[in-house]
Amino acid sequence: MDTLINIRTFLTVAREGSFAAGARALEVAPSIVSKRINQLEHQLKIKLFFRSTREITLTADGSRVLPQCEKVLSQFDELRSVQAKTEIAGYLRVDAPGTVTSRIFGPMLIEFLAKYSSLEMDLRLIDRLADGIDLDSDITIGIRPSRSTLVQDFPLMPYGNALYAGPGYIAEHGQPGHPNELANHHCLASLLYGDTWHFYGDSGDFAVTVQPRFRVNDAIILREAVRNDLGIAVLPTVLVEKDLQEGRLVRLLPAFRPPPLWLKAIVPREKLLKPNVMALLGFFQEKFAEEIGMLDHVWEEFAKGQSYRASTP
Repeated sequence: MDTLINIRTFLTVAREGSFAAGARALEVAPSIVSKRINQLEHQLKIKLFFRSTREITLTADGSRVLPQCEKVLSQFDELRSVQAKTEIAGYLRVDAPGTVTSRIFGPMLIEFLAKYSSLEMDLRLIDRLADGIDLDSDITIGIRPSRSTLVQDFPLMPYGNALYAGPGYIAEHGQPGHPNELANHHCLASLLYGDTWHFYGDSGDFAVTVQPRFRVNDAIILREAVRNDLGIAVLPTVLVEKDLQEGRLVRLLPAFRPPPLWLKAIVPREKLLKPNVMALLGFFQEKFAEEIGMLDHVWEEFAKGQSYRASTP
């Protein structure tokens, strides 16, 4: 136990920037902080800090062991809360894109909070459907396949998308009859789909590199640009249903479909067994199962989509 106390002291001093500030944060005397750091240096057989009369800085060894000490302490804190194995309470951080949160996940998260009155949630809106995540987050909503071995993906729902333009643009420039014709049109790009658009259909698969006159990392703004006849864009279908019904947007190239995408929950592996995380994952899957049928079908279609994306440039 003394070693864990010494590790916590080391992390606190590193965070606060001095022994005195670390002592105040831990509510102990500076001499005790100094003693604990000396004990840990003796145990690890390395020097953790360069000390001067004005400041302290981490040594190379101190910087090297810092993340390992953070992990050890995090795992211990998880074990210490084992009595709450079945209790959904405390803190939960969720990172999610603003667009899909306002339309899809926001109401679900509010319902989840209402269900568990002892739970506190920190919902942070991110500006894109990221492929990388902040490992401090418990769950991140994303769409691209995760490359990190430190996280695990849980597919939730299809994220449909298609090609759209406004009636005014079509009246002036006409409609493309094939993906290859997009090079001759004004195209608008998002961070999610990039400048190379992929399509597949009965006549084969096509990849078209466009020269966007407008790029934006927000789907709402991109939809507004299409509404104002600035050009053609790939948009998520969840955002355009009303626009299609009221004639503000027109779907293009229905015989050529963009690759299938899936919204997913991305969870750091070291947080998979947290009761709050398990509860929210289960809640999501129950909600989305009502929309898209059996979960086995979800995983099967998700695997097909992953295979397709892996085969494209």
